[in-house]
Amino acid sequence: MASIRPRLGNIVIAESVSMKNHSSFYTGGNAEYYAEPRSIEECLNVLEIAYKKNLNVTVIGSGTHILVSEKGIPGLVICTSSIKGITIKGNLVEAAPGEPLDNIINQAIDHNLIGLEELGGIPGTIGGAVSVNASSNGRSISDVFFYADYLSFDGRYFRRPFYHDYFRKQQSSFGIDGIIVSIALQLNPSRASAEARRRKEKYVELMFIPPCRRFSGEIFKDPEGMSAESVIRRLDIKGRGKASFSDYQPNSIFTLPGCTSAEIHDLITEAEERAEVELGIRLERSLSVLGDFT
Repeated sequence: MASIRPRLGNIVIAESVSMKNHSSFYTGGNAEYYAEPRSIEECLNVLEIAYKKNLNVTVIGSGTHILVSEKGIPGLVICTSSIKGITIKGNLVEAAPGEPLDNIINQAIDHNLIGLEELGGIPGTIGGAVSVNASSNGRSISDVFFYADYLSFDGRYFRRPFYHDYFRKQQSSFGIDGIIVSIALQLNPSRASAEARRRKEKYVELMFIPPCRRFSGEIFKDPEGMSAESVIRRLDIKGRGKASFSDYQPNSIFTLPGCTSAEIHDLITEAEERAEVELGIRLERSLSVLGDFT
């Protein structure tokens, strides 16, 4: 880290920060600038600085769905994993972007609200889950998404409702055009909370991730009518260098110490190319690729 520059309030912007500690792959180069706000006010302070200095802004969560180039990320990286909080109003669960998805599922069940159990075991935050429209076991965040409040990069405050075109197309552009600061999910009241908890734990076991930092969330979205996991199994890809598709979850990548982002990127590209050529299936990435890989 080259230096830290104090700004308004307690927020700081750090220069030349290694992204290895902010990615579950533990790979990648440096962010030119890095900030981790803890509130909407601090987000606004950081965005004001980025605007004045004409810095490109990249938004990340806990790092389970990103791959960072060894060349680094130009401009300012804003991490929202420290913006936390959950409020439950009737059947509406409102959460800050840094709340772990698993924590939200548990609190919803504690309040006799169901509808998220199938997403049990997905790593990362609710902000990241909304950004990629996380899905598992036939359920997607878009199925329960009600609205999201976000800040545009020029500091304006917006609310995006569930009927927005991006989610109708099973896409999301929050990470491109702003910072999510609050998310509301509309769930179903139920007295069968014990059954819901058992169901959630079943999906956690199916999504088993070994106790290792160097492990990703899902790499590809499920193609229509099939699972990405089944496609990866059919391709029987052996791996690239110190990166390989996991035996535990074939749609995730496991890496050994010393692995590079380039090896991971090559493995992902190989899967995409072979799926299209050999199986006629186009795989769509779930994770975000940040920085230059050319």
